[in-house]
Amino acid sequence: MNSFIPPGAHVFVDESKTKAYYVAASVIAPADVVAARQAIPALCRPGQRRVHFKGESDSSRNAFLKGAARAGLTTRLYVARNLPDKIARPLCLERLIDDLLAAGASRLVLESDESLEQADRRIIGQPLRSRGENLKYLHCKPHEEPLLWVSDAVAWCHQRGGDWISRAAPLVQNIVNCDR
Repeated sequence: MNSFIPPGAHVFVDESKTKAYYVAASVIAPADVVAARQAIPALCRPGQRRVHFKGESDSSRNAFLKGAARAGLTTRLYVARNLPDKIARPLCLERLIDDLLAAGASRLVLESDESLEQADRRIIGQPLRSRGENLKYLHCKPHEEPLLWVSDAVAWCHQRGGDWISRAAPLVQNIVNCDR
């Protein structure tokens, strides 16, 4: 059993692709989803619709990382370096799906990007059909699913590098190299 992914886990995925292709998969046990969905939006500043790490101040970023760690999510990063996005994304997603199916995850939520959704459906749907698995997946906008913000934060920190990697470390369970 994959200790990173509890049985029935809910998984929230976002990516960052500036220096390398990072797919960040934040995981939480089903019993903890409701509490996390209350805790994460509480980390927004007043009047803010969502947290998007790219546009946050350093103090907001630090506060968010600490609050997200307290909410109980852990994240695994799937990384492909020196590959075009159209090759890197499928490599990372295929590895993620294999891990989720092996662990018995129940729900996968990906940040919505209409330009990628059709390809995502092929990448994700094929192993589900061939294995007869019951993993449910959907695409959501970040303002619709606050647990996507954790994946955004971790991916941003790793792309940014330096001290941000150590600041995100309490949320990161593992980094998986998906290069060929």
